[in-house]
Amino acid sequence: MTLRLYAVLMASALAAADHEPPALTRVHPLGGRAGSIVEVEILGAKLEGTTGVEFDSRDLVWEQTTLREAGRVKGVVSIGRGAAPGGHMLRAITAQGPSTSLLFNVGQYPAFVEGEQRALPSLPAEIYGRLDGAADIDTYWFSVNTGERWVFDLQAMEHGSAVEARMILIDRAEAKLAYNDDRDAFNENPLIEHTFAKSGIYGVRLDQYRGPRGFTFGKNNGYVLRVSQLPRVRSVAPLGARRGGKARFVLRGSGFGGVSNVYLTEVRRAEYARMTYPYTMPIRFGEDTSGRVDGKVISRADEMLEAAFVIPEPVSKGLWKLWLTGPAGVAEGLPIEIGDDTEFTEGEPLPERFPFTVNGSLLHARERDLYRVAGRKGVPIHISTLSAQLGGPLLDTVLTLRDAAGKKVAENDDVVAGWGGLLGNPDSSLFYTPLSDGPLQLEVRDRLNRGGELFPYRLKFDSARPGFQLFTTPENFSVRRGGTAVMKVHLVREAGFAGEVDVWVEGLPGLRGRFRADQFFEPNADGADMLIPEMELRAQAPEKTGVYPVRVFGRAVDGRVAEGHTATMIGPIYQGDWNFFRRPVPEITLTVVE
Repeated sequence: MTLRLYAVLMASALAAADHEPPALTRVHPLGGRAGSIVEVEILGAKLEGTTGVEFDSRDLVWEQTTLREAGRVKGVVSIGRGAAPGGHMLRAITAQGPSTSLLFNVGQYPAFVEGEQRALPSLPAEIYGRLDGAADIDTYWFSVNTGERWVFDLQAMEHGSAVEARMILIDRAEAKLAYNDDRDAFNENPLIEHTFAKSGIYGVRLDQYRGPRGFTFGKNNGYVLRVSQLPRVRSVAPLGARRGGKARFVLRGSGFGGVSNVYLTEVRRAEYARMTYPYTMPIRFGEDTSGRVDGKVISRADEMLEAAFVIPEPVSKGLWKLWLTGPAGVAEGLPIEIGDDTEFTEGEPLPERFPFTVNGSLLHARERDLYRVAGRKGVPIHISTLSAQLGGPLLDTVLTLRDAAGKKVAENDDVVAGWGGLLGNPDSSLFYTPLSDGPLQLEVRDRLNRGGELFPYRLKFDSARPGFQLFTTPENFSVRRGGTAVMKVHLVREAGFAGEVDVWVEGLPGLRGRFRADQFFEPNADGADMLIPEMELRAQAPEKTGVYPVRVFGRAVDGRVAEGHTATMIGPIYQGDWNFFRRPVPEITLTVVE
């Protein structure tokens, strides 16, 4: 290679690097208690020009910056007493444009940062720590009384961290009392619920997952360990309701005896926990809203609670989250869907015309739920399930569609194949277009033939053909004035969708591209990541500095158009070989800086 050519290539690489926005890697601590002041360290890149930190809620305020370097920023965050519990998005605002986003979590109990206390003075408590490297193991000691029930809930993955941990409950002699790695089939955060037989001093030990490939989690290794007596919600049935109607929900779990109130809130961007592509649950890409619907506790026992709601007609469609309050505090339930489709219960006769939704449950092992569907020649049918995406702990649905003679005409197991929340979406999405009029029979089962009270599902019927989705990276992008704006557009095909897709960008004139028909969206050979078609679009940036909104669109050969969106990507998991956890971002923007 000649020296001149080498210099040209190096200059091109540096120019491309200048176009990358500031990026965040980790927030420590991963949150704080509502009504408190927290000193926070943010790790990342290109942070030396940070002028402040922006949150998705006015209840969280970056009060001052105490240190500013290329790789980290330190400062003070004020958390309002009324701040919504759970995750919130944050990003650094810099001279080179806004950074990528991370999560910051709002808690409700006395907070301890790792290093301050290894012996907890009292319970309940929330511990904010991190697991630095494969050798780091954290142990916390505490005192309890005979007969007390405590829930040890570790929040990391899906709460802004890449750590996959395991938890061990020990006595004072370090004998193991309980152990947990994954709390259920799809949630990798460990949880232990334990009632202590006698008073004494006990410990909870946190360790990283130590798999055969020697995984580490880099610098994004924070966690929140909440020790409380809150109820534990394991399932909710039904998993949705209709606007303008009444709904009665049955919650299964433990610790419901003291619950006094229940309510619903609209799911905020930071609370989407299972946003995998192609997504089949309703996702709100706009700004967060603050809708709330109060309900009434109808009955309760330790392991079951029944609550009634009247869903107002004007509330927003989409995902809502169920919350419970009592003397132990505020407990987070599971998401549900609120929509406009007619709702049916398993066993009711179904209409011939779509759309509609059925709320069902596989109550027994090897149960097959059967539904009669009216097929019409040439009219496409789309049937999908929601369960795991809404926090269902176990159900991995399989849909099988048969004709009147019993011949299988279509089947689907997973929306996208993969491993749990790292990649896969175990809910199902089946497409079929009948070749003739006639009845069809749909079968719903669990892939492992399980069943029980923790196996509810939401079965959605509509008329649609397989389509596609687009997403862009980076989350938002910046460029120097007069430079080249670089955007990547990624194509996600639903099962059965084929053909070319033309792409264009509003806000950056002349920016166009085309995905070929032979560019497929599918799992890689190792089953651990995805092959996702992408294109790189380059355009001359506007001459004037500022923030420019950008909209991306794609058109299939049959004329269907889909708008592309962007999402915060939190991760990567396992040294970059796996998928990311994603949260929707309200809009795509190009920031032009000096």
